[in-house]
Order: sequence, then C-alpha cells, then structure tokens
Amino acid sequence: MKVVVGAEKLKRIILHIDKVCGTVEPINRLVGVSYDNGKLVFYGGDGCFSVKATVSEMNPTSLKFSTSLDILKYFISELKGNVLIYSDGNFVTFKVKEENLKLRVGKFRFEKFEDRFDNISKLNKTFFVKDLDFASSHLEEGSMVDLFFGDKTKIAAQSRDIICYTSRDSIESYDSAFWSIPYYSSRHIVKSLKDDSSRELVVGRGLNHLIFKGEFLYNLCGEEIKNNKLFLIEEEINAGEIIAKIGASHLKHYLRRSMILGRNSQVKISGTRKGIFFYTFTKGMEYKGVLETSIQERFTTIVNAYFLRSALNRIGGENLQISLGKKHLIISTIQRKRFILLPLVQ
Repeated sequence: MKVVVGAEKLKRIILHIDKVCGTVEPINRLVGVSYDNGKLVFYGGDGCFSVKATVSEMNPTSLKFSTSLDILKYFISELKGNVLIYSDGNFVTFKVKEENLKLRVGKFRFEKFEDRFDNISKLNKTFFVKDLDFASSHLEEGSMVDLFFGDKTKIAAQSRDIICYTSRDSIESYDSAFWSIPYYSSRHIVKSLKDDSSRELVVGRGLNHLIFKGEFLYNLCGEEIKNNKLFLIEEEINAGEIIAKIGASHLKHYLRRSMILGRNSQVKISGTRKGIFFYTFTKGMEYKGVLETSIQERFTTIVNAYFLRSALNRIGGENLQISLGKKHLIISTIQRKRFILLPLVQ
C-alpha cells in the first residue's frame, strides 16, 4: 500500500476522528485504515459512535489495520506539504521531507461499519447539535439520551429528576425512528458535528446502527425503542399554564449562589406572589436567596443546583417562561423549542 496525501487534509481528518473518539476509553483511540472502492479511508470511534472519512484515491489493496490515534495526532500536528503513507501489513510509515513515523499495526476494528441505509429524515445540523448539547447538559456517566426522528426531531434525557426536552421541525421526513444512546456518545456527537462542515444532516437506518451523513459518514449504536413515551412529556408541557416570565441570568445567579455545598448542592425553589425563594441547608449552614418577581401561582421544587444551572447555560436566549404543569415546573424558551421539567413537591 502506498499513497500521497496533503498534510492539511490528513490533519483535518485525524483531528476530526479525535473528536469522535473522545477520551472516555483510551482503548478506543485508534485510527482504522482501509481500502474502499478506489479510496483510502480512515475510521475512528468511541465504541458506539464512529466515523468514516475518505482520505484520497488509491490503488486496490487487501490491507486493513488499525494504528495509534494519539501518536499519529502528535506527529502530524506540525507537518506541511505532502505525506507519503505506505505499509507492508506489519508496519505503516508516514513520511514527509526529512521526517518519518513508523508504527506497528494492529487488527482492523471497524468491520461492522455500515455504509448503506434507508433515509429517515433531513435536519438542520446546527439546530440539532445545539438541541443535543442542551438536552445532555445535565447528565452523568451511565445516563441515556432518547432521540426521535420523523416529521419533528425530538430529544429527551433525564437525570437527578431533571428532564430536558427539545422539539423542532425536520427539514424533510421519510420515516420515523426512536433511538436511545449512551450519554458519552451524545457529547462526542456534539463535538464532532460542530466540526463537520455540512449545513444539513441526513439521518438513516442501517441494519444495526443509526446513520448520520454530513461532510463525513457516521454510525451510531444504541437501542431502538418501540414504545415511544415522549407523549407523556408533551402532555405535561401542553397542560402547563404560564405563571411567570423571567431572565435566565437571574435564575443562574441564584443557582450559583445556592451551590454553596458544591456540585451536589440540593436547592429548594419556591414561588410565591412575593417572588422566587432559593433555600439550601445542611447541619450548621443555611442559605436563602430571593428573586423578586411576579409569580401567579405557588410552587415548590427541589433539585440539584449545579445540574439545573448546566441546563440553563445551554437553553439558549435570556428570556424564559415558567409554566406550572400537573406534576412538573416547566422552564422553556419563548420559542418553546427547549424545555426543562422539574418535579413539583407539596
């Protein structure tokens, strides 16, 4: 195998693969190298979310292997000009001018990557990335994110009694799918799709993966959910009555002050006609804050201050609505595209 690639293009692809892989599992930080239909292609993934990128044209070869992403990323960081890549099946060498890097190769790890898919929908990529960033902003390791694709693109995730939900019209819709994915991959999707140059994102269904097609081709593992329970969230939102309008910066200020016990601070938030009260306490300490504003109906909720503030940081916009549902306090944007649901307590 022998091929010449421009250093800038090589950097672009390696750095994009780096965003897809993330740092959760170092064992996944590999670059897969393969020949595919007249092209040299590189692969990378985090164990669930993976990418395929075309590097250049090349002559047919049966060689397939994986090599270290971290070493290759370091080597190409300052390269200019053309890079000669060649391999004998045991080692792969990257050579440019007076420098060369020789790496022992390992087993190819991307045999199950899917190229073919049936179209489900087409999305505005920027909105999808921002919505996913918001919906997953309050999660921790082990959490899941639910994605719905169809005439609307919906995202929902719950952690520590906080539910974040988004709903937005798709550009085009051909079918529907409801997919649940791990939190860590949702963060890698956000980082990598921000780096993808496409304006629109095609969503498709393969045999075993959800597939995204933008500048690059992506596979996403997960679990297809047959019983779509998003209607329960939507019923709660639709039942909500607006009781206040408020600035996001004011809410975030008092939540930051309520984090006096650190990341695990629980804050009691109560609304009365006198305003919104924030209350955090433990043995030997008590904090109270009052946001003077007009509240039409009383409410009380108890939530984690840090994770609620994380969601508010990404909800988008300064002007927010507060609504009272049957079981939840609902914070939303004026456009009603993004929602935070907090449990009501007596």
